[in-house]
Amino acid sequence: QSSSAVETTKKSEKTTEAPRSVEAEAKPLTPEDVVGVLKGRGWEAEIVEESSVTALIKTSPHGLMKCVDGRPSDHSAMDGPKSLGGVYAIATNRGVTDIEGLKKICEEVKEKGHIPSCHGDEHAHPAPMGCGFFKLWSQSKLDGIPAPQFDSEEGKAAIMEAGGVYECLAGSHEEKVVYINFVEGTTLAPNGDDQAFVVDAWMTGTYNLDVPKYLVAAASTVEQLGGPLKAKLIVPN
Repeated sequence: QSSSAVETTKKSEKTTEAPRSVEAEAKPLTPEDVVGVLKGRGWEAEIVEESSVTALIKTSPHGLMKCVDGRPSDHSAMDGPKSLGGVYAIATNRGVTDIEGLKKICEEVKEKGHIPSCHGDEHAHPAPMGCGFFKLWSQSKLDGIPAPQFDSEEGKAAIMEAGGVYECLAGSHEEKVVYINFVEGTTLAPNGDDQAFVVDAWMTGTYNLDVPKYLVAAASTVEQLGGPLKAKLIVPN
């Protein structure tokens, strides 16, 4: 009986170990996978090497972690990573919906060498609702992502209280393309004369985000805001 019990235990151990090894072998999402997903959603998508994107710049610890929005800003520090709604990108990906959780994310962003931010624009009332990503989030229009328990002004106040920055964007959306950037430590600065959405996908690794969930949220945001269904995925040379 004891040997039978040992065999049963061994079988049980093997059964419980199998899912872990399968998970460990799961392949990360590649740029080619992303192209396939986007084309399946009706987008045009292509992969380009970093050397062909002359506007690519190195990120700086003085740059804002700011929204992917392509409109010009009233803030000069545009050499930080671009993410959905600034720090709201991390909150939505992790299911954080409360003010205290948002403040903790701001502290984490600062610890990792970036400046947390959010934005509004000249047209919205209240102004912080000028962030299309926050607006969609607050209206529960992002699949699988629970809405925040705070409004745009409360979010702005919390981010600023935690040492972050609020920027105001000017003009209307005229983005012509969506850049999805896989080159770590680089970004593109907004250009009011040649607008583009900029999604620095490499930062998902910095903040241990769910990559498929993040990129689907990015695609859905552009689609719902009537943006261009045209993507260029920037990869290392």
